[in-house]
Amino acid sequence: MKKILFITNYNPSGGGISCQVDLLRKCLDEEHVETSIFSTKGNVWHRLKAYFKLKRIGKNFDVFHIHVCSGFGFLPAVFGVRVGRKLVKRIVLTYHGGGAGRFFDKHPRLVRHFLLRTDVNIVLSGFIAKVFEKHDIPYEIIPNVIELDESKFRQREVIRPSFISIRSFTPTYNIECTLRAFQRVKQQLPDATLTLLGNGPLREDLKEFVRSNDIKDVSFVGVVPNERIYDYLDKTDVMLSSPRIDNMPVSILEGMNAGLLVISSRVGGVPYMIEDGQNGLLFDSDDDKEMAEKMMEAVVNEEQSKEMIRKANECVKDYSWENIKDRLFEIYNH
Repeated sequence: MKKILFITNYNPSGGGISCQVDLLRKCLDEEHVETSIFSTKGNVWHRLKAYFKLKRIGKNFDVFHIHVCSGFGFLPAVFGVRVGRKLVKRIVLTYHGGGAGRFFDKHPRLVRHFLLRTDVNIVLSGFIAKVFEKHDIPYEIIPNVIELDESKFRQREVIRPSFISIRSFTPTYNIECTLRAFQRVKQQLPDATLTLLGNGPLREDLKEFVRSNDIKDVSFVGVVPNERIYDYLDKTDVMLSSPRIDNMPVSILEGMNAGLLVISSRVGGVPYMIEDGQNGLLFDSDDDKEMAEKMMEAVVNEEQSKEMIRKANECVKDYSWENIKDRLFEIYNH
């Protein structure tokens, strides 16, 4: 089996791309595939040295699997493709993040220069696939992988107004919309609770919003290790997600796997994961009024919510390692 080097802006305590890379490594390790991670994350000096360091380390691997997104998140492609071509390695690139459309339109020459020099480009859903098609860049669709564990699923006999959000506190993920919606729900359901897992530059602003609006029963937990996420999911019944831009959030898959009803803004790749009223509920981005209505619907229409939870738990099997690994090995070993 070929040796795989993952190249990305890796943060060992972060979610998103780093979490997905960690999970891919774990799955590949269980298949007895040798892997390692090369991080391009760091200060300017670290990144200046990264090119030469990658040339030295990369010689020991057969496949460069680069994980990128927009903005500075595209930097791993710059290093990975250049070094990979120089060392004659097989280059596989996975594009994450919901901001691809804007980024590709703004930097078409940069994007095409590097993405047309890979062996395979992977996109996570039809949402990003449309962006690649617009710019005439070849791709294959392989979704994010989730570590399925049937023991994590809990059948809800009652759908309580017990809500949870697992998103970063940045403008993209628009946690304030979740807080505004919760404030509306709280007026109708005084026993409602909201647990916020995550951190980010807007943390103090969000806490001030809660204080100034006197919103009760909101818990700011902070960043939680991946192995403890399901402990919090098990204590709640409804997952909330209100991003302005998104692609294929693993947190939604984790919520489905744990037996929560997921309510999300219908942005980016999310509608490819959730069909409104079938396996979850969707609302228009930044519309806290509609979001609150969906939250009320989830609690009031219990039988409907239970059926959506059942369907979501079936859908999440499409993202299992067993369902994805053969396609990924075919790409690696071509």
